[in-house]
Amino acid sequence: MSRSVSGRSRARLRLLAGVAAFMAGSACANQALPPGGPPDVDSPVIVKVTPEHEAIISRPRDVELRFDEVISESPRGGARDLRELVFISPRSGQPRVSWGRTRLTIRPSKGWKPNTVYSIQIKPGIQDLRNNGIDTTIRLVFSTGGPIPRTQVTGVAFDWPAGKGLSGAVIEAIAPDSTIYQAVADSAGRYELRYLPPGPYLMRAFGDRNSSGELDPLELWDTVRVTLTERASAEFHAFGHDTVGLRIAGVEVLDSNRVLKVTFDKPFSPTQAFPLDSVRLFRPDSSRLFVRQVQTSAEKLLADSLAKKAATDSIARAAAAKGPKIDSTPAMRARADSIQRVRRQDSLANAAATARRARLEAERAARARGVRYVPPDTTPPPKMSRPPVYTSIFVTLDSTLRWQTAYRLEVRGVRSLSEVQKAPSRGFTTARQPKVDSTARRDTVARRDTTRRDTTRRDSAAVAPVRRDTLGAPRPRRR
Repeated sequence: MSRSVSGRSRARLRLLAGVAAFMAGSACANQALPPGGPPDVDSPVIVKVTPEHEAIISRPRDVELRFDEVISESPRGGARDLRELVFISPRSGQPRVSWGRTRLTIRPSKGWKPNTVYSIQIKPGIQDLRNNGIDTTIRLVFSTGGPIPRTQVTGVAFDWPAGKGLSGAVIEAIAPDSTIYQAVADSAGRYELRYLPPGPYLMRAFGDRNSSGELDPLELWDTVRVTLTERASAEFHAFGHDTVGLRIAGVEVLDSNRVLKVTFDKPFSPTQAFPLDSVRLFRPDSSRLFVRQVQTSAEKLLADSLAKKAATDSIARAAAAKGPKIDSTPAMRARADSIQRVRRQDSLANAAATARRARLEAERAARARGVRYVPPDTTPPPKMSRPPVYTSIFVTLDSTLRWQTAYRLEVRGVRSLSEVQKAPSRGFTTARQPKVDSTARRDTVARRDTTRRDTTRRDSAAVAPVRRDTLGAPRPRRR
């Protein structure tokens, strides 16, 4: 009897264990996204940082950030892992980042050094399990000995060939003892490097395309020297430094085969001049065509702008010569000014109402997706202090090119941004002569025949009528 009871007990225990295991598995499967309740649209919040911001302590084992909810191991914004979001300054090897649900621990691969001020910057990208991300940069500074200096270097890193800020550029300040302080720029290229010891620095900015944290070949970069006391500013114009000169990437025939748009594979030097004898164009028989004018993209933009302004001024002068269309009394002018002010106010009010409607629609769409609405950044982009660079020139010829004919173009003495001088050449073939539409041709011929018949009829009507005798000799009409 006891054996049967114990057997039934064991069976009941096995059943209960199976049910418990099933429930545990279901709970684990739904741990990330529990059902029910209002949608979570709030980003993770840091509730504790160890060591505290601006603390002066002995060397810690780790820097720990605790959040109010579980964060994801997969960051947003294209980063492969959380390590790519973390920058430790001064640099001491690759940072080691460990994930622990609501906890993030950071330490350098070579450990913390004594008597050093460390600055930690975490790029936007940390998110929770519902993809609600932190859209601001997290900054933390502490010292392992000694005071924390109140210094900073600010500025912008530009992608010079593109003419805009270098998004996510890595900014380095290299001290005379080879210590490297690092920061990362925002999406517009703006950066802020703080808590550096005063002194001279060789500063460098580069586009970290592979997120290695180090300058690699073919990446854009630029260097600037600064001497830091309390505040300094440095602007970078990064471009690809190489020893390979420019080559002609393409030749486009414009303006009825009289203008050539020559595009290089990289920008040429902003101080580059193109005299007429620097551009040579050869026919298939090696005879040379003469060039009338060579314009850079900047010169052509200026010439087109001046021509457009001259045409507008000419139209305005012609309209002014006809006289005013309305009464020019003071009362009429005051009424016109009042109408213009009202129209401007109505236009501004309509623009503001349109912006409010767009914002409400964006917020409604974000709530429908269960995410937090992030207003767009309306900060104007930074402007470069250097002139922009271009990749194209426009060559005007003395004579038109023949249809469907091969030519060879050579540009001598062209210099790259690295001041490498080359004489690239490229062959090209003009297009086929466009066909004339047969319908248009028939219409033209018909109009020409109609005009000829009308002219003949008018000429015959202008001749006075005469009578002829039986022999065919004309004689004057009797009155």
